[in-house]
Amino acid sequence: MGIGPFSSPVSDDKQAEIKELIEAVLKTFTLQYTKAYAIALVKHIKAEMQETQEEWQLLERPKDSFKKPLKTGYLVKQGGLRKNWLRRFFVVRPDYKVDYYEDEETYNKGGKVKGSIAPCGYSVCDDLSKDLLARAQDIAEKMGIDAGDIPGVDKYPDFCWEVHHSRRRCYFIHGANQEEKDEWVKVFKMCCRHCYGFNNKDPVAQEAFKVAIRKTRWELGRWGYWTYGGTEEQVLSDLIVDELNWTVLRDIYYNIKGPYSVRMTIRNKVLQTLDTVVLSAVTPAYKAMETAVKSLRGRVESVIREKIEPLFKAQEEIKEKIKSAVLETVSPTLSEKVAPRLAGIVQILTSPMTEAFQESRSVFDEKIAHLARKVKEKNGFGDQLDSYFHDLDYAPRSYWVMRDAFRKVDVMEEPLWALRQFFDEISPWSLIWQGHDTLRMVFSAQESLVEQI
Repeated sequence: MGIGPFSSPVSDDKQAEIKELIEAVLKTFTLQYTKAYAIALVKHIKAEMQETQEEWQLLERPKDSFKKPLKTGYLVKQGGLRKNWLRRFFVVRPDYKVDYYEDEETYNKGGKVKGSIAPCGYSVCDDLSKDLLARAQDIAEKMGIDAGDIPGVDKYPDFCWEVHHSRRRCYFIHGANQEEKDEWVKVFKMCCRHCYGFNNKDPVAQEAFKVAIRKTRWELGRWGYWTYGGTEEQVLSDLIVDELNWTVLRDIYYNIKGPYSVRMTIRNKVLQTLDTVVLSAVTPAYKAMETAVKSLRGRVESVIREKIEPLFKAQEEIKEKIKSAVLETVSPTLSEKVAPRLAGIVQILTSPMTEAFQESRSVFDEKIAHLARKVKEKNGFGDQLDSYFHDLDYAPRSYWVMRDAFRKVDVMEEPLWALRQFFDEISPWSLIWQGHDTLRMVFSAQESLVEQI
């Protein structure tokens, strides 16, 4: 593993160990992905066959109906190579990816994009002095460097923030003042949370990939929550590099000698080379997996549909028999012990959601009133209909616009944790985030109705 002008801290034995671990993780992931895909395909077919059309449905606004940018404006960013500061015109797309142009005129004319930021898997650091120092201290600890040897962090312009990823390119950007910084930091945080990186849009493949990633980590003994983002190849590469950090790279980093600046340069070169090596192994392996399961799906899907229908019928009959037998036993207990307390539990959960919907409606009414004022000022819509609805498009996607409604949902955290003592399957924050997403969906449905009218 060459690293330019520096002598490599990665011995032949370590290189062999790295190669062996990459192959082992890919093998584990391949098995997990194949199994997960088969299970997800059966579930998908089952759901399709059992799907019934309700008379009334709350439909989510189609994602491709959002055309206008969520935000545009001039910012100053640091160049990737020369590290000079350049003023660029930024455009936040409806899919939460961010493009930047030479200037606004180039954008308006449909000119060439200067660069793009796909922030899936990224985070926003808005206190650079604190964040950069903490990061340097963490790296120094892993490499056995004395804290006193850490130089001061780089100085950045006022009103600057970083769109950060531990191994991909990071972006340093600054605004003209504190107000502009605060506004754009909120937007970038929203983009980091909602940007979706998977290239394969097939829901079966997406579900299988998520399950396979989780179970591969479990096979490696890595438990707990792990955030990730990017394309499938990037996520799988991140998983492998994380595992290498745990098992191999700690020793390599610790044994790098020399002054702080030299050691950090060598470390960064090692990481850069490692990322390239891992991605070059992951890309063909994942493509081969995708091709294999796609081919398999074409051969077995019709067979599954044919064979599974009688199984569903038998399953429903068994479920009804079990239900009847269980209810005969537990109904008296439910009536005596659970029913008196159920109303209180329902009240704990429904009251915050009711208040949240009311708050969401207030935000919606406020946006509609603002739209009406703009129309009145202009004596009608004219040819500006799309621009008038821009605020409505943006509102449900912004935490800061919806924050008062979301906070009504957040108060459920404590009672949900209390309920978890009795119901292990309750995941408080998952339910709270689902509540946030439901509020967004309802807001978008109202907006879509207004636009149709």
